[in-house]
Amino acid sequence: MLTETQQQSLVERIRDIGHPEAVRRFFGLLKELIDIVNLPNGDARLAFSVRREKSAISADINFYQALRIQKPRRGEVEYHLTVKKTCRDRLAAVEELVFEPITEKSDYVAVVIGQSNVHLLYQPTLRTCWEDCLLELVESNKRGPHLARHNRDIYEAAENEARLSDLVRLADDPTLGQNNGAQSLNGHAVEEPAAGYETTPTLPAQPHNLILFGPPGTGKTFALQPYLRDKNASLITFHPSYSYEEFVEGIRPEVIGNQISYRVRKGIFYKACLSAIQQAGYATLADCLNDQSDNRSRRLRQAPAHYLLIDEVNRANVASVFGDLITLLETDKRLGAEHELWLTLPYSQERFGVPMNLYVVGTMNTTDRSIALLDLALRRRFAFREVMPDPSVLGTVDEVDLLQLLRTMNERIEYLLDRDHQIGHAYLTNLETHADLCEAFRNRIIPLLQEYFFNDWAKIQLVLGDNPAWGKEPEQRLVWIKKKYTASTAGKLFGELPESYEDVVTYDINPHLQAGDYEQVPVDAFRHIYQRPNA
Repeated sequence: MLTETQQQSLVERIRDIGHPEAVRRFFGLLKELIDIVNLPNGDARLAFSVRREKSAISADINFYQALRIQKPRRGEVEYHLTVKKTCRDRLAAVEELVFEPITEKSDYVAVVIGQSNVHLLYQPTLRTCWEDCLLELVESNKRGPHLARHNRDIYEAAENEARLSDLVRLADDPTLGQNNGAQSLNGHAVEEPAAGYETTPTLPAQPHNLILFGPPGTGKTFALQPYLRDKNASLITFHPSYSYEEFVEGIRPEVIGNQISYRVRKGIFYKACLSAIQQAGYATLADCLNDQSDNRSRRLRQAPAHYLLIDEVNRANVASVFGDLITLLETDKRLGAEHELWLTLPYSQERFGVPMNLYVVGTMNTTDRSIALLDLALRRRFAFREVMPDPSVLGTVDEVDLLQLLRTMNERIEYLLDRDHQIGHAYLTNLETHADLCEAFRNRIIPLLQEYFFNDWAKIQLVLGDNPAWGKEPEQRLVWIKKKYTASTAGKLFGELPESYEDVVTYDINPHLQAGDYEQVPVDAFRHIYQRPNA
């Protein structure tokens, strides 16, 4: 059973730190540390302690400091995360980070982060360095015991959000524990003071779940760029082998020394939800879920938005990747909404919900045949916005009207195939010279047409105006007729007529275009795609 002395010393340190939000964020990190090292409360290798001389709360692993929070020395609360010295070079690009030696000869250093730069606690490279360091410290041969100074109350507060809330409230109001000692909090209904939130909603006026769809080259991925201009966005590209374990959470084996250990790894969707609730001032999802529903709704609706951007969303098996979270994506079932829902994750057994201020924006290429994997459940929960080619953004290159050229080719493609297989305007943007135009057709447009029409060169000729009836001169064509096989020529080729004989025509790409000899490719090869010769 926890002693009142242990609790009192922890409460005093929380009071010294004087920043409840920072304390909650620290205990969120402490919970992650517990999950990573996978050691029980009281294990000889683990010590969670309070340090009166530094007004700090610390986590040590095998006598090595691993994590610490302490009251302001430079005017603000500080977090200390231990990493290997070799990580300093990897983190050099993050200028705001401060490094402090732990001991003179130690192989480890503390990364010091002030409350004003608290977002750096979730910087991907730093988190990787810290997590790798924790696993190494567990395997260190410099063992405890730490039992003489291990404060079990800190461990329990990291594992139990309700217990942590009690301790924070007691630190804020010491009178709560005066009558009945350590257990008095359990009988009190303590109201958290309301924060001074603005009354005007700040969430953007767009669907919570949005998919931009259309042919390739229409600017769908480019449309994601504005979301990436600030730090409130996460980007992922789906692929056919992407899974729920990578997206939300899963167990992954790791080799430390000669031993294999298994730990729960959080995926980008979980981290995006965590980032979103941190915008509302919560340290962890558990803190958000433990808050009163009215207060949670108000805070999430007033918080800045966080965006999860998914490029090529239909390339993965979306139903498998999202799993049972597909229901939580609905706007009215998100945390902070009227009919909010949450569930228990299968691996970590944590409660989980999707916050109101998280926006999911995906892109989808309509020419990809995996579009069939988007089932009705997904379509019902996402808004779809078509992004089609916009020829109006194109100008003129070497007397070739790119607007008319693209419009004509797409009209022909839509007739021969469908509207989903058009060519996007991005294929013809930023072209300045005749050589640029030749490059675009040789390297991008003609290969795309080959894919669209499965090497049916007669149809490719129709799209490019290279069919004989259009009237181009032979040297003006981008796709040439290589040879026509009649009964006579086929007989000479094989010595006899094949059993399934029929007239065959073979094709070739303009050899000057293919060889990069662009000066020999006339301008009329492109102008006469949309303008019939002698018209």
